[in-house]
Amino acid sequence: MLNDFSKTVSGAVTVLLAGGLALSVGHQPSTGHQPSAGHQPSATHQPSTGGQITLDASMSHPLMGASIASKALLRKDTSEFGSLPIVRVYYSGLPKKNAWTTGLAAANDSAVIVSFKANPSKIRSGADNKRLKHFFRTAPTGHRIYYSYYHEPENNIAAGQFTARAYRKAWKHIVKLARKAHNHDLRSTLILMAYDLQSNSGRNWRSYLPSGRTINTLGWDAYPVGDNQLTSPRKFMGPAVAASKSAGLHFGFSEFGVTTQSGRGAWLKKVGKYIRKSGARFGTLFDSSPPVPSMRLTNSGSIRAWEKVVTRSDTDNGIRTDKSDSATIVS
Repeated sequence: MLNDFSKTVSGAVTVLLAGGLALSVGHQPSTGHQPSAGHQPSATHQPSTGGQITLDASMSHPLMGASIASKALLRKDTSEFGSLPIVRVYYSGLPKKNAWTTGLAAANDSAVIVSFKANPSKIRSGADNKRLKHFFRTAPTGHRIYYSYYHEPENNIAAGQFTARAYRKAWKHIVKLARKAHNHDLRSTLILMAYDLQSNSGRNWRSYLPSGRTINTLGWDAYPVGDNQLTSPRKFMGPAVAASKSAGLHFGFSEFGVTTQSGRGAWLKKVGKYIRKSGARFGTLFDSSPPVPSMRLTNSGSIRAWEKVVTRSDTDNGIRTDKSDSATIVS
């Protein structure tokens, strides 16, 4: 959801069907940044605190990749950037039953950031337990699975679709189910808008954070303010780094990008360097369409730049790089 970028985009939610998987990416106009009239965040909620990849728990080097909307686009990304150490996958509802067999979540046979959606009341009722238990029980081991429930819930909460309290309770229910799978590579990941951290947002990002040790990792969707500003990554990503460290949680960047082509390659290199030095666990470029104009990398300068970032990540993490190799992609 490109809520910091989306002045150029009208409409609320665009659903992209890709290889049987619904990719829900809401690109809202800039007015969508603001909480609805009368909405006040709840009180601060403090926490108590391509190839199969085996990562050390400390993971000093971030995994750099991209969002994928279909297996065809995954193959294209692999041909352009090389072996992707991590991919970002979206489900508009609950995860598909084939997520970890022939589904897109398993297609790259790598670390993955995978999000799904369901109403908190339905989650808490237990109606979705069977599907979720299957998702967690069948998840592979050997690489990180950053699973996220209802990424970017802020606008939904502001619109009154559900409350922050209900959202937090649903998260606790989901994490209890995940822990029963006894898979150390499953990492509960709360994905929020970096926009929340702006002084004019009217939001308290901690109001979405469940208490205790429910959340392992924070994911941030961070975009420069404005349409095509090639803003310094420290400016639009720095607050997310500081917030994550203040909460004592692992973190990464699950979306970022711009549509402009002029100067984008150099900007991407700066973003990659910043993420690498920030302490983040991952950085996945939003390389999909929509919005309009598309953020997908189509110009050679941008493609080469992100290839270098991905190659560096491959090297740092001991992953073989081969742009021509799509054999690891699960068909």
